[in-house]
Amino acid sequence: MAGAKGRDAEAGEEDGVASDVAEAALRSEGAAGGHVARGIACAALGGICWGFSGTCAQLMTGGFGVPVPWITCVRLLSAAVVFLAVCAVREPRNLLAALRDARSLARIAAFALFGVLLTQVSYLTAISYTNAGTGTVLERLGLVLIMLYVCLRARRLPRAREAVGLVLAIAGTVLIATKGNFGELAIPAEGLFWGFVSAFALACYTLIPGKVLEKWGSFIVTGLSMLVGGVVATVAVRPWTVGVEVSLDLALVMGAMVLVGTFAAYLFYLQGITDAGPVRAGLVGCVEPVSAAVISAVWLGTPVAPVDLVGIALIIGMMFLVAQRDGLPAKGAVAYDGSADDLPLFQGRASELGYYRARRAVRSDFARMKAVLEEGHRAVRALGIEEGRKRYPSARRLMRAIEAGCAYVVVADRPADGKEPADARFASGSERIIGVFALDPKGDPAYARACGARWTEPTEGDAAAYASLHWVTVAEEARRRGVGGFILGTAERIAREEGLSGIRADVYRDNAPVRALLEGGGYRCCGDIELRPGFGRVRRRAAYERTW
Repeated sequence: MAGAKGRDAEAGEEDGVASDVAEAALRSEGAAGGHVARGIACAALGGICWGFSGTCAQLMTGGFGVPVPWITCVRLLSAAVVFLAVCAVREPRNLLAALRDARSLARIAAFALFGVLLTQVSYLTAISYTNAGTGTVLERLGLVLIMLYVCLRARRLPRAREAVGLVLAIAGTVLIATKGNFGELAIPAEGLFWGFVSAFALACYTLIPGKVLEKWGSFIVTGLSMLVGGVVATVAVRPWTVGVEVSLDLALVMGAMVLVGTFAAYLFYLQGITDAGPVRAGLVGCVEPVSAAVISAVWLGTPVAPVDLVGIALIIGMMFLVAQRDGLPAKGAVAYDGSADDLPLFQGRASELGYYRARRAVRSDFARMKAVLEEGHRAVRALGIEEGRKRYPSARRLMRAIEAGCAYVVVADRPADGKEPADARFASGSERIIGVFALDPKGDPAYARACGARWTEPTEGDAAAYASLHWVTVAEEARRRGVGGFILGTAERIAREEGLSGIRADVYRDNAPVRALLEGGGYRCCGDIELRPGFGRVRRRAAYERTW
């Protein structure tokens, strides 16, 4: 037990880590993507706005002679300012919470570099070696990578509608981009290489941000990624050294490109990924060449050929096709078929909690902690795991941990609208308890007497070099909102401050959701461990360890 010694009497009834993500397993067969139609509409709007962006870029490069690198830097930095200004006014505490989430920031940075920046650089470079039509066709081959990745991760074959939609999307893009002149697809080696890189970048752009989008929403994720991408591009290009004469007309076109072709385009398309999943959003994003062709014809007078109309018809047919639902998603496919939560527009599930933090538990937290732990027991039972007659921790053990300073709670502010949480009788003051965990810096003596685990360091001796983590439990109202990952990060910070070299935990072997949480948090499975209580039968758990 974490926080007080004498674990043996109850070790037989223990699960070292209770579920913050157990509910995900229960939903894996459920209907995901409750906003698929909304997601498809948003992805289509994003593609239309990107088409507008392409027309603006065509006008600035051809009409004003502005180099593409200058446009890239200015549009990204300007859009980042707009996004972050909106976030600062609309959801400032969520923005602060995202900034302290190291794992989310790492994924956002990867999205900024391999999605936002690499897409633009590789696409434009491919065009420089070939032509605009060929570059567009090669980039859209990223749809194949997206579908292959999703099918592999979800362990399923492509659905019939997805496969037909892919054929229609690529065929329509080829017709619009080449005007039916397939002879223009003669590709030099450099163009082929950069074309494949642009396809890879498109796949990264669609696949990388999925988790953070569902967690934090498209406003925050897009704003931070634009900032990272804009800063990196600015350092590389140094736009102030590029001789560009900024006239009123140029400023107006750039402003329209920033607001419509960047701010709205990224916001809507990423929302489409959240709601409809990466495959549908990626396919529907092929409306971009349709939008570019129509806007260019109306605004710049570019002629539309009959072959363009055929390509447009194919892409529109694809959109109607992928908008249809195939019933329930395949097992494990929830994350790739759209969000399983009923999320507000442009917001993530973490936004519903606002800013939350961890602190040591005090005696007045006892009742709510017991209630949260009982919710964890219910989630474990729902997974088909038999815990036994006793419940761990007992009331006495919990109080001992509180008094020893080894028990912690995660607290969130009350909703800004003043509404009480469902379990308001356990909330006090301006905060409510949404998570519980225990971290004992002295380790766990039961691990020294157990057998079977392959720990990094031996467990013998009085002075443990690790902390033991137990009771990780998240309230039902706060599950699937990143609280479990926050607890793991907080536990690691506390252990490091104590000068320890690692954390150990154990979990029911059949508790797959929690094992995924630990493994996603950098924990290594050390095999099965046999916990031997002072009386009763031996209990087997999966042992985990995180070292640094």
